[in-house]
Amino acid sequence: MSGSKESLDPGPRKRRYLVHLCCKYDEDNLTCRYIANIRLWTVRGNSHAQAQECAFVDEYELIETINALLPHGSDVRDVLGHVESPDGFLYLLNLTFEEAESLGWSE
Repeated sequence: MSGSKESLDPGPRKRRYLVHLCCKYDEDNLTCRYIANIRLWTVRGNSHAQAQECAFVDEYELIETINALLPHGSDVRDVLGHVESPDGFLYLLNLTFEEAESLGWSE
């Protein structure tokens, strides 16, 4: 057994966030504006929890931003149909503060 102990760096602290992806349609020209609403996840589902919003320029920015935050092998393109539905799509993600900021989060 080695006498030296390796330091275990847990890395940046992560917290759970509930991310709601949705599409707001512009009825005049029938275009979709992709939105992410993010809030801290709570066990009791506090409906008064502070939510913050991030609008994406287009589908490509949504894909690039969200895919970087998903577990390996996941792809937001697999759920775009749900994102564009009236209910949108929910992700429960473990994010660092910096990752959450990329979705509009600030404290």
